[in-house]
Amino acid sequence: MWLEILLWFFIILTVYIYVGYPVLLKIVAKFVNKPVKSNSNYLPKVTLFIAAYNEEKVIEYKLKNSVGLDYPKDLLEIIVVSDDSSDRTNEIVQKFEGKYPNIRLHVVKGRKGKTEALNKSVPIATGEILVFSDANSMYDKDALMHLIPHFADEEIGGVCGELKLLNSGGSAIGESEGAYWKYEKFLKEMETKTGTAIVANGSIYALRKELFQPMNPNVGDDMQNPLIIIRQGKRFVYEPLAITREETSSESKEEFGRKVRIVTRSFTGIMHYRKLLNPFMNFDFFYKYMSHKFLRWLVPYYLILILLINIFLLDQPLYQVLLGLQIAFYGLAFLGKWIKSKITYIPYYFCLVNYAALLGTLRAISGKRQATWKPTQR
Repeated sequence: MWLEILLWFFIILTVYIYVGYPVLLKIVAKFVNKPVKSNSNYLPKVTLFIAAYNEEKVIEYKLKNSVGLDYPKDLLEIIVVSDDSSDRTNEIVQKFEGKYPNIRLHVVKGRKGKTEALNKSVPIATGEILVFSDANSMYDKDALMHLIPHFADEEIGGVCGELKLLNSGGSAIGESEGAYWKYEKFLKEMETKTGTAIVANGSIYALRKELFQPMNPNVGDDMQNPLIIIRQGKRFVYEPLAITREETSSESKEEFGRKVRIVTRSFTGIMHYRKLLNPFMNFDFFYKYMSHKFLRWLVPYYLILILLINIFLLDQPLYQVLLGLQIAFYGLAFLGKWIKSKITYIPYYFCLVNYAALLGTLRAISGKRQATWKPTQR
């Protein structure tokens, strides 16, 4: 009986994380609605940070994209934060410096990693609002005009935009990644509607410079900054009309490595900011972060336990069927690496993400740190 209770506990917990939490948010949103105020006439000085390490293939396109944004040129400062790039990235940026007075190159020597490079760059910013972007993220022309006006509301400390993934190569991993981001978009919308969102996307988010605090170099900036904002009693919200676009990765191996790195850094981060997970201090943040992130990182452990416990219950027909369903699901996931179909690539992506979560959490718990990064071939 105890084995059955444990088995169904982990099954229900897994279903809650992927299905129950979104449904719960939707229900709560019917009773709790905190609107995001906006003023299109609010145009403060903005500093756009572009994090770059060996981005010679895309940095020219990114700078052309940035100078073409619909935001007053005298109110937009663009700083390329080069993490000691060893290719032609710095040379290309310097050419733009000579042509555009609002573009600056800031080289951080000794390759510190993206987060520490940003720590060292924020003090030189002159903008009231800081916008963070990646070199391979191309903003829609009106992205800043949708992102910035929310800061007219003093309750707003940070705003996250919308990442749209382009899968021009038609890869299965790209299709799966796109479906995942649609799911994340819904969660951010509901979290914002009910109070505050709890995660950002490193390609497009902004915060008040006065609220910036030095970050842990071993943790992603887009994971930490929302927590820092919320810790100061401000809201972090999502704006779906502030759009940036990126190509998805066409290689499963590359995407897998990126996800392992993200989970390693994020799990390290929540251990660093664990005091925020006090339900008596901020229950809204607690249940959102536990449901959206922390418990999801532990799903691979639930799946392993479900499979193992199921094996000990095979004397009952119900559990014979349940084991058969698990074997069929993992079989489809195995085929998903080679066969492009929704029936296969969704199980494949699900298993890929959870295997990455397993390795990432184990690395974080064992004390492994990963401050530096390499650009993905998107």
